[in-house]
Amino acid sequence: MADLIYDEVQLFAICFLLGMCLAFIYDVIRVVRRLFKHWDWMVDLEDLLYWIFTGWSVFKTLFVFNRGALRGYAFFGLFIGVLLYSLTVSRLFLFFVEKMLPCWNKGKVILLKPFVFMVNFVRKTLKNIAYQVKMAIRGR
Repeated sequence: MADLIYDEVQLFAICFLLGMCLAFIYDVIRVVRRLFKHWDWMVDLEDLLYWIFTGWSVFKTLFVFNRGALRGYAFFGLFIGVLLYSLTVSRLFLFFVEKMLPCWNKGKVILLKPFVFMVNFVRKTLKNIAYQVKMAIRGR
């Protein structure tokens, strides 16, 4: 009997930690969205992939640790893990990211400057070549 209760407590603790990990992964996705410009379809795709991963990880956890049986306390553990993470660590994490965001934007501009220069050079060169071809075709 004690082994059965120990297994249930272990499943609850694992689901609690899984909930915290899944919430952290979504926070990382939110930070990446703040750091880099995203189109709407990219946000939708990221969310879809996140929820597919979440469903798979919850299913895999329940399958491995509880032989696939659905238990209310497992989902309660997931919920409490997400809730506790969101109310504590998530706020601190996002606060520090917001404070570091201006530094990231300045660094990003400095790092991207050579690439922007190269792209502009290639674009101007191609535009010049296209203009010369167009003039050569008209000249015939």
